[in-house]
Amino acid sequence: MDMPAYENTLSKKEIDEFIRRHYKPDDDNSPSFLAAIGGPLVLPTGKRYATTPAEGGGLQYLLDKIRSKIDLTFSEKLMELIKEKGKKPAEIYKKADVDKALFSKIKADKNYNPTKATALAFAIALHLSLEETQDLIGRAGYALSNSIKRDLIVRCYIESRTYNIIDLNEKLIDYGYDPLTNKCGL
Repeated sequence: MDMPAYENTLSKKEIDEFIRRHYKPDDDNSPSFLAAIGGPLVLPTGKRYATTPAEGGGLQYLLDKIRSKIDLTFSEKLMELIKEKGKKPAEIYKKADVDKALFSKIKADKNYNPTKATALAFAIALHLSLEETQDLIGRAGYALSNSIKRDLIVRCYIESRTYNIIDLNEKLIDYGYDPLTNKCGL
């Protein structure tokens, strides 16, 4: 399957507007906070999971439920996506600005989890949708959060289908954040 090339850029004004619309700082009533302190875990679908022993659950119960639904690791899913997109591995790791040694490590060790930045760089290189990105990075234990402005900048690029890693890295630096990769065009 051929990927359309959308490698234009986004303005600071477009990114600021995206952040303004989507930024939600964490507070003591957020689902993530309640889950962290052992309160009820309610998924966006409204389904509630038992998270305490009294409810027949607890953390181990929740982890077992999640593990039973995981079929591919980050490494396995990355290789599957590269194949599905009809691309060569070298093309993708170069576009993600990941060196060959790190890519070889990810490919060789199915349980290897890269940094969040590296996982996101692969999502950009593969031109993944937001849902596909969340799935891929979730397999390495990460998520994009509406309470982290750096994540919102990355999400803005993904949702606008602007898959230009150099421009994204430059905008991250402009906002005072570390780039996803070392390729900044500076």
